[in-house]
Order: sequence, then structure tokens, then C-alpha cells
Amino acid sequence: MRVIAFIVFTVALSGCGTLQTLSGTGIVKVLPHYLDAAGNHTNGPTLLHRDVYQDKLRKDPDLVHAVRYDVNWYGSGEIKLRLELRSTKIGVETMIIEKVTRKHWTPILIDAATYKTFGQPESWRVSLWQGKKQVGAQQSFLW
Repeated sequence: MRVIAFIVFTVALSGCGTLQTLSGTGIVKVLPHYLDAAGNHTNGPTLLHRDVYQDKLRKDPDLVHAVRYDVNWYGSGEIKLRLELRSTKIGVETMIIEKVTRKHWTPILIDAATYKTFGQPESWRVSLWQGKKQVGAQQSFLW
């Protein structure tokens, strides 16, 4: 019994030494959400509801009226968040949206009118800026 307790303690102790701390400034995750006519990204309270509803919206673009990118970032101070989008439409220029924020969950909304002219986003890149220095970035697979 003592051997098992010692092994569990040793594994737990070695695991604590490998934890990554969030120091500096960076992006944790970016969640692109399609929105329906009512502005909802889910039709229920759970993550499963959200994922199933997002799949439904992705498969039927006529139901999509807008897109919201929820960016979770860490750091301190005022940050300029830059979202760059590429469209599935041919000949449409890359859209760049910048937002100055202090909130660590920052929503960026592409409204219905902009969505209709821009088309469905194909790929995205989000970057964090302090002054003229880029301090963090994350991009979609197709960027």
C-alpha cells in the first residue's frame, strides 16, 4: 500500500513541475460562431447543443446571418486585437477589424450586412498588439 501511495505521490509531484504558466501576453483560443436570424449561436444550454447547432448552421449557409469571433486572451493592460478574414467569394479583399480592449473575452461581430457582402469566412488570423509590437497570434488551419 505504501508503494502505491509513493508512486501516486511521485507522479503527482512530477506533474506539477511540468505545468505551463501563462506569463506575458498571448491568445488562449478563438471561437468562431455562426449566428442565426435571432443572433443565437446555440439552441440549448450545453456545449453539445452548441456544437450540433453550429454544425447545422455550417451545413446550411442560408440560416447564417452573422458571425461572431470570441477571442480569449491573457495579459495585462490595453491590447489592440486585430482580426483578419479571408472570404470564400472570389475577388473579395481580406477584411481587417481592429478593436482596442481590456476584456479577456473579446467578442468581434461581423453583422448581417457585412456578412452578405463579404460572404462566408474561409480562414482567419487573430493577433494581439501593444503599440507597434505584436505580442501574440493564432490562425485557422487554412490561413
